Amino acid sequence: MKHLIPKEHHPHLRKRALLEILGFILLIAISYSQRELLLEAVDELRTSDAFYTLIMLSTYWLILPLTSYSYRLLTNKKVPVFSTSLSQLAGAGPGRIIPGGLGHISMAAVHLRKLGLKIQSAVVIPIANNFIGLIVNAFVVILAVIYHPTLIDDIANNLSTQVIFFISILIIAFITLAQWLLHARGTRKTVAKFFRRWNKLFKELFAHPNRLAKVGAIALIITLGHVLMLMLASKALGFYINPVDSLIALSVGVLMGKAIPTPGGIGAVEAGTITALIVLGYDTTQATSAALLFRVATYWQPLIPGTLAYLYLREKKLL
Repeated sequence: MKHLIPKEHHPHLRKRALLEILGFILLIAISYSQRELLLEAVDELRTSDAFYTLIMLSTYWLILPLTSYSYRLLTNKKVPVFSTSLSQLAGAGPGRIIPGGLGHISMAAVHLRKLGLKIQSAVVIPIANNFIGLIVNAFVVILAVIYHPTLIDDIANNLSTQVIFFISILIIAFITLAQWLLHARGTRKTVAKFFRRWNKLFKELFAHPNRLAKVGAIALIITLGHVLMLMLASKALGFYINPVDSLIALSVGVLMGKAIPTPGGIGAVEAGTITALIVLGYDTTQATSAALLFRVATYWQPLIPGTLAYLYLREKKLL
């Protein structure tokens, strides 16, 4: 860990280095605390069909560089795909210690700042990209509900007191977070600056709809890629989750991961995905095994490569 401590004696650099070391320790501690879940996921890997599992794991790496192309379109600059993809991977490594998906955003923001973007732009770009992704995801979910007219009835028939309680927690978490952001004194000026840059970015995008359409298309491909991964996880385990159910379950899982402040959404994403699948009519064992196998690909698989990517970018002063 020696090379994590900068040679410069600037106090802010030394503080950052100490925080990074503490972050690595926390990451190891979290992984150890989740050892039972990890062992359960490993057991699912052992019993799964190797062919479908390999395709599922590989799909993650095919999706990874796509975000870099979105950043290119949003900045309208030639953002290097390789290093930006590594910053995304770093967000899946040490970035996991930052809750609610903010690890990916912060790693991307720091990297974009190192590439020469102003601090406001460096922060707004990854957040705007995530926002567009959420809008695309919501639009596809609405289309899925329209395509699947019995979906609402299926959900109503499988609702339980526990599920309603789970949904209530999700809503309360969102309201609490929103209220905190709106009333925290320290964040008001920052939020105001952020929204000024945000408005400027989207004015530029609406002035060039082809760029906005391309960013939306990339978001759609990423969404469908994750849907495919959950479907492959179910196939690897000997049953089948259809595309619509896969989309809805993952959407609920992502929302839960954003709302509940756990590192990398650990526990929250699984709970949201499993609950949604159960509500959609899947067996509890099937829902749990598919969600765990999916998270092997998206959470545990990139953990060590993400740490190596982080160390590489820090060495190259790109993070």
